[in-house]
Amino acid sequence: EALGVTAILCLSGLPADLTASILAHEAMHAWLKLHPNFRYREQLPLRVEEGLCQLVAFLFLNDGLDPLEEDEGMIGFYAEEERQKQSLEDESIPSDVKLRQYFKFCIETDQSVYGEGFRLAARAYASMGMQELLYYVALNHDFPPDNFS
Repeated sequence: EALGVTAILCLSGLPADLTASILAHEAMHAWLKLHPNFRYREQLPLRVEEGLCQLVAFLFLNDGLDPLEEDEGMIGFYAEEERQKQSLEDESIPSDVKLRQYFKFCIETDQSVYGEGFRLAARAYASMGMQELLYYVALNHDFPPDNFS
C-alpha cells in the first residue's frame, strides 16, 4: 500500500507563531507517514505520534523562530508592525513574546494525549536527542522508559 501526503492545511488569520508551530506539528505527521523507517501496517500509538509532533512544534517555537524582544521595532510587514504598535499602546493585546510563551505553555501543560505524549517525548529528547529518539521509536513503536540511556 502506497502512503502519501496530499496536503497540509492550516487556518488563516492565526498569529504567525501559532501558525508556524501548527505547520511544524503537521509537517512532522507528514514526515512520519513518508519516512521509510515509519511505514508500518499498524500506526504509531496516538500518544507517541502526537507526542513527537508536539515536541517538534515546541522546539520550533523555542529554537526555530527569530528571537523576539519585548519592544521589538519594525518587522518588515506593515500589518505586523501595526499590530505591534497597537500591542504596546493597548495592554489587552498580548505582545508576540507573550503569545509565544503562552503557546509553549499550552503544549507543556496540555492534559490530553497530546500533552502526555509531549512530556514523554520531551524527556526522551532531553536524554538522547532527536535522531536517537526517532530511531528508538521506529524500532519500538513507543518512547524509551525513563531509565533508558
